[in-house]
Amino acid sequence: MSNLVTTNSRFDTAQIDLIKRTIAKGSTDDELTLFFEQCKRTGLDPFARQIYAVKRWYSRERREVMSIQVGIDGFRLVADRTGKYQGQLGPFWCGKDGTWRDVWLSDEPPAAAKVGVLRSDFREPLWAVARFSSYVQTSKEGAPTRFWAQMPDLMIAKVAEALALRKAFPHELSGLYTAEEMAQADNARPASQAAPQAPQQRSAPRPAPQAAPQAPQLVEAEVEADDADTFSPVLGLLHDLTLVSNAEELALVREQLVAISPSCTL
Repeated sequence: MSNLVTTNSRFDTAQIDLIKRTIAKGSTDDELTLFFEQCKRTGLDPFARQIYAVKRWYSRERREVMSIQVGIDGFRLVADRTGKYQGQLGPFWCGKDGTWRDVWLSDEPPAAAKVGVLRSDFREPLWAVARFSSYVQTSKEGAPTRFWAQMPDLMIAKVAEALALRKAFPHELSGLYTAEEMAQADNARPASQAAPQAPQQRSAPRPAPQAAPQAPQLVEAEVEADDADTFSPVLGLLHDLTLVSNAEELALVREQLVAISPSCTL
């Protein structure tokens, strides 16, 4: 903390502690140092809410990162201090028909807003257009949040004015954004843009079950009754048939049966 005090003579110890607890809550000493440098550079007062710090989740680094934001009044003040700010044209709003109007009376939110900023050393105004769908802040259910639902014309007009002021005064406002511009950064990411899941591994196909070996089939033989003398050898060969396991053995037994008793058929 002592290092922060010595490098930021604009704020005393009590003020630094207060900023760290409220305006830049959760910021590290390095982030606070950066915040104080921006306050010094722009001449904006954090206690007047002209400039403040916001912590947002940064998915690439998997941690919260400080973002410095400026109120629209702070943008106007920075532009006015340059001595070259000559006011602005607008805001103007348009619907889906593309016709620009100087007042928005419809209950539906405008499709876009535009603002032109005048500089004493520019021949033409510097215009900026902000589309409503690009900046509207939504809830987890996808509906516009309170202010974007109640006053959509005013919110999108602030965005257009901030864009125009930063274009007109890039040296003074580069790297600084308003809360209305950054509100969409907190929107829930659509399911179609969700992080891809790792492909599931497919299990190896199971081998087809092998059929169980079949027992040798018994071959029935018809023996005529008058062949009594050859009946016993035939019974022996029929017993051998129960042990046959292939075609060659079956043919051999058949030949033997035919030789013993021609009337025996298989």
